[in-house]
This record gives sequence, structure tokens and C-alpha cells, in this order.
Amino acid sequence: MNHSTPLKVGGSDHRLALLMLIPALGLVSWTALAQKLYRWVDDQGEVHYSDQVPPSQADKERTRLSKQGFAVETQPAVPTGEELKRVKELERQKAEEARRRAERQAEDERLLKLYRTLDELELALDGRLAAVEAVMQVKRDEVRNESERLVDLDKERQALRKAGLPPPDELTAKIQDATARIRADYAEIVANEYRKLAIQEEFKHSIERFRQLRQLPPPTATASSDAPGPSLSDALVVCSDKARCHAYWKRAVDYVRAHSDREGEILEVGLLLAFQNDEREHRTFTLSWTQRAPEQPVHIYLDIQCKNRLTASLVCLDPRVPEVRAGFRSAVMEE
Repeated sequence: MNHSTPLKVGGSDHRLALLMLIPALGLVSWTALAQKLYRWVDDQGEVHYSDQVPPSQADKERTRLSKQGFAVETQPAVPTGEELKRVKELERQKAEEARRRAERQAEDERLLKLYRTLDELELALDGRLAAVEAVMQVKRDEVRNESERLVDLDKERQALRKAGLPPPDELTAKIQDATARIRADYAEIVANEYRKLAIQEEFKHSIERFRQLRQLPPPTATASSDAPGPSLSDALVVCSDKARCHAYWKRAVDYVRAHSDREGEILEVGLLLAFQNDEREHRTFTLSWTQRAPEQPVHIYLDIQCKNRLTASLVCLDPRVPEVRAGFRSAVMEE
């Protein structure tokens, strides 16, 4: 026999409710009932006491009571589909957090194993950057050679034009080839600018973490202000919108022309070579437009190379050269 009586009572009043139930249960003895007495709440919030839980309510939370009316066992409600989703999501989040903690611990152990002091870490940063700079210098050497070739080819073209003759297809093809090679080299130089930035970012976080793990004092305010943060070269402009990129290119050409001599200038598709000479050195301003793929951004890059007339040193002597590099991006983007 299944007896169920709904009562709207709080959990602390269930013993009183049991006493009230006894007359209502008729011939069923208290002893028999207490052996299998459950307390459960239906969807309407009504509290029920019965010796069995109806099948329709089997998914509800229920509590088995002792003879004295105390809870001795609670069977939780069957979780709903939404609750199961939440449980799975919590489990996924816990597993993800555990994975991240393990990764952080492994990274910390690796960091402390690789570097014993902060000086070693900073020297490693300098070494990584120097390696990238070396690759960039190789590309600049290639650019220098191709630029000299392009200058010679352009002289041939100009001589033919002065003579009223069109440049032959072979000469035009050579000029296009030299231009393409220079632009390809600058695409690699720009890619290495990004590699330098990634290395700086990586070591910035490594140095901060090393200080925390070794409990080192933070850097002084002077040291922090003297150390420049990771940034792309001021001689690089990045854009994606076609119209904006062409506007930037025009401003970039005007900027280079404002700081160089127009004599001997070579302007090809996506490339400008301009020059400036004085008694000490010969300066070459190279402006390139590079784009790896149509869906990728355009990079407009200014490179300034110098060559000492007496020593052939490649170090620029003119103090204005760093200023020209530093002012390029803001001038082109009109910041």
C-alpha cells in the first residue's frame, strides 16, 4: 500500500507533521510505516510523506526518515539535461585549469633550469635579437647588391630614352627582376622585424616571471624607463584597406623625397630608391611595398643605408638619419 500525504511545511517541522499523519494513515502501524518512510517535495513545492515514492516522482530528491523522524539517508534528485551540461562544463573547466597549472609549473621549472641569474636571461635576449639582426643584415647586403644592379640597369634605360630609343624587353625584364628581388628581401626583413618583436615579448614575460620565482626586487624606475618596450620599427607602416594603403604610399614617397635628392631617383612598382650624398658618405633611401598574399596586410618599409666615402663603413654618420627613421611612421599615418 502506498500512502502519500502532501504537507506544506518546513524541513524543521517534519516530525510534527509525522505525528499529524498517524491518524490519517488509518490501519497502517507506525512501526511498519517508519521502516519505509520518505519525505519528498513535488513540483509545486508541497512536502509529501509516504512509504513509497510514486514512479512519476522518482527523479525527485527524497529523504528516508528514522522512527524518530530524523533524516538517515538522502537520495539526490536525478540531474536534468541542463544540469548535466553544467556538470560537464565544470569538469571541463577544472581539467583545463589543471592542464594550465601543469604547463605553468613545467615552464617555471624550465626557466629556472635554463637561467641561473637575471643577467644570463638578459644576455640570452641580446643573443636572440643579435641572431635575427644578423639575418636582417644579410638581407640588407643582398638589397645593396641588387640596388647597385638596378641603378646600373636604370642608367642604361635613361641613356636609351635620351637617345630617343625605347628600352628593349630584355632590359625591362631585368629591371623588373631586380625590383622583385629587392621587394622579396624586404619582405624577409619585415618578417624578421616581427620575429624580433615576438622575442622581446617572450623575454619580457620570462624576465618578469624569473623575478617572481627568485623573489627579486622589481627594476628601478630609471631602468624601467630606459628600457624601451617591445615595438615594431618606426620605419614600418602596416595597413589593410586598399585606398588607405595607396594614400600611405604617396605620403611615404613624399616623405623620402623631402629628405633625399631627386637626382638619380628610381621609382618602380612598389619600390623607390632615392639617394643623398655629401663629402662624408653616400646614403640610400629604399622604400618598399610588400604583401605576402592578397588577404594579408601591406607593409610599407623605409630602409636607410649609408656608406662612408673614405672607409667604406656602413655606419651612418649623419645624425639626422635616426630622426628620419623615427619620424617616418607618424608622418605617413599623420599621427
